[in-house]
Amino acid sequence: MLRTALTLVVLAIIPLDTSYAQQRSLTEAEKKIIMSTYESRLKDPLSAQYRWPNLIKAQANEPDYCFQVNAKNSYGGYVGFQTVLGSVTQRNGTIVGYRFKMGAESSSMMNDTANEFCAIGGYKFP
Repeated sequence: MLRTALTLVVLAIIPLDTSYAQQRSLTEAEKKIIMSTYESRLKDPLSAQYRWPNLIKAQANEPDYCFQVNAKNSYGGYVGFQTVLGSVTQRNGTIVGYRFKMGAESSSMMNDTANEFCAIGGYKFP
């Protein structure tokens, strides 16, 4: 029930058809902004591995952006790539801030929900 409610909320927020949307790669500076904000959630931020899809340009002031991270757990082992959903703040088309929303957590339901929201938003991962 909660999962269905979350999906409906996100469907109302995320555009459903992104096939027409423009996309662009993130600059190294933009990746650093996102990493510096997100890494406080990690046990060993220096060992984290990232997958950076293109940013889907949206009309929203703070569009959603999804990426994947493979980080170490408390036992020192990598957990595998997991999807992270957040929003970016842009100034003149350049990312200047990042806010985490969900994903890459111990809850499989939240990880699945982040994957679904990102797929709806047009983000595809291997």
